[in-house]
Amino acid sequence: RCCECLRCCGRREPRPRSVWLGHPEKRDQRYPRNVINNQKYNFFTFLPGVLFNQFKYFFNLYFLLLACSQFVVEMRLGALYTYWVPLGFVLAVTVIREAAEELRCYMRDKEVNSQIYSKLTARGTVKVKSSNIQVGDLIIVEKNQRVPADMIFLRTSEKNGSCFLRTDQLDGETDWKLRLPVTCTQRLPTASDLLQIRSYVYAEEPNIDIHNFVGTFTREDSDPPVNESLSIENTLWASTVIASGTVVGVVLYTGRELRSVMNTSNPRSKIGLFDLEVNCLTKILFGALVVVSLVMVALQHFAGRWYLQIIRFLLLFSNIIPISLRVNLDMGKIVYSWVIRRDSKIPGTVVRSSTIPEQLGRISYLLTDKTGTLTQNEMVFKRLHLGTVAYGLDSMDEVQSHIFSIYTQQAQDPPAVKGLSLATKVRRSMSSRVHEAVKAIALCHNVTPVYESNGVTDQAEAERHYEDSCRVYQASSPDEVALVQWTESVGLTLVGRDQSSVQLRSPGGHILNFTILQIFPFTYESKRMGIIVRDESTGEITFYMKGADVVMAGIVQYNDWLEEECGNMAREGLRVLVVAKKSLTEEQYQDFEVSF
Repeated sequence: RCCECLRCCGRREPRPRSVWLGHPEKRDQRYPRNVINNQKYNFFTFLPGVLFNQFKYFFNLYFLLLACSQFVVEMRLGALYTYWVPLGFVLAVTVIREAAEELRCYMRDKEVNSQIYSKLTARGTVKVKSSNIQVGDLIIVEKNQRVPADMIFLRTSEKNGSCFLRTDQLDGETDWKLRLPVTCTQRLPTASDLLQIRSYVYAEEPNIDIHNFVGTFTREDSDPPVNESLSIENTLWASTVIASGTVVGVVLYTGRELRSVMNTSNPRSKIGLFDLEVNCLTKILFGALVVVSLVMVALQHFAGRWYLQIIRFLLLFSNIIPISLRVNLDMGKIVYSWVIRRDSKIPGTVVRSSTIPEQLGRISYLLTDKTGTLTQNEMVFKRLHLGTVAYGLDSMDEVQSHIFSIYTQQAQDPPAVKGLSLATKVRRSMSSRVHEAVKAIALCHNVTPVYESNGVTDQAEAERHYEDSCRVYQASSPDEVALVQWTESVGLTLVGRDQSSVQLRSPGGHILNFTILQIFPFTYESKRMGIIVRDESTGEITFYMKGADVVMAGIVQYNDWLEEECGNMAREGLRVLVVAKKSLTEEQYQDFEVSF
């Protein structure tokens, strides 16, 4: 039945598709234009739609019937303009206001549809408007530029082989999302080589799920043919913004088939609670008018054309429901919207709908979560607890001294510990525990250090020498950045990372190299993330994991302090992470890798 309705409405049933890279003409079905339209009306439906939305409420319908009754000679109580001028003024204000909002909406849509992007073609790179992008086009999107359509991520200019997205306009989350290109296309020497290979993407039918994607990438001209599975990590959804590097993607969905459009409800005319209350009061007052009119006619013993007398009494008492109230409401909303836009305490505020600004004044309760909404995603590392000892903001210098002592001892290569005093052994044992904790925090994350030119040192030189003043941390969460910034403050600095390795710098300036063997990214289902690394200097393989205390409590080795301390920190309003490690032998890891 749904399919029949789609055919009747002129829309086809969504189907999976095969999209050839750089060849939009090789399509097996018709696709919608890549046009964004958020307007409520078009040229023909504007006036009927506005009038219908006005007169579907009793308050406005009452005054319309009142004005129309004056065309009947037996009911006329005065000049026509005394009824029609106020009603016409109210309608004129409403029409002008709706027209202004539609015009602003049209201009916003036009700005989005007219944005210029670079498209890879056989003739080179050409400029194309967002509205002219087609399924199969290879589009180049620069840093801080909006993604114009739903695409598969093919290449990035970042040396670490990944990029970050800002998705706050899509899902409301301010955290950055890590995205990975298709491995086969990222290995090509240049972006123009994408047009030289014979490859296509098989993608699922359009749907509203922004957190999942099913598809495959196939290259036919290699021997043997390359088949690579695609997931949400390989996607660039429309309305997201590229936060790092320059990316190249192939367009999969356009227009009304975009994930962001399918998740957006049709624009509608909004009415506030105050208007609904006035409408309800109007009905009550009208009921009182009818009762009073009936009483007046009853006092005349329903003589003559009494039904006509009832209508005349209704008209005589109609001032009990003043039309000036409607005028004052509309003018008040317009002035209130203007004042909100001009308020110096909230600069940049945009009033999207001038029909409900007074709703802001009716807010009694604000329900939020306790994380990003209240903290504004500005995270600070405040406490480290190791079971027998805890370090707060006032004792972080002790953590720093432990880290310095560990690497100072390694550099000096001291003699055997046999003759050392008990106090020295305890001190070294504690330093080792602190060092292992800081190293775990410095390695178990998805943060990427990026080097930018600061006007004195260029980007290439800053990256080569790990220049501190040019380094910026990019991550999918402010929690991750806060952790890495803390490890830097105590002496262990993250200076480099790509898809297969991590580089840390010790307090003495020595670079520690680690190979990434496996990454298990954070998901909302698992509430944890993990990473397996190999220390290049010792060959040791270590599995680090961090996550929410409620999940990690059942994973780590049992102890009698974890649950209590996590509860104490949570009661202080701190976000709590549990970090754990497990040393693996080469045989253990190889067995796992084969099974995995």
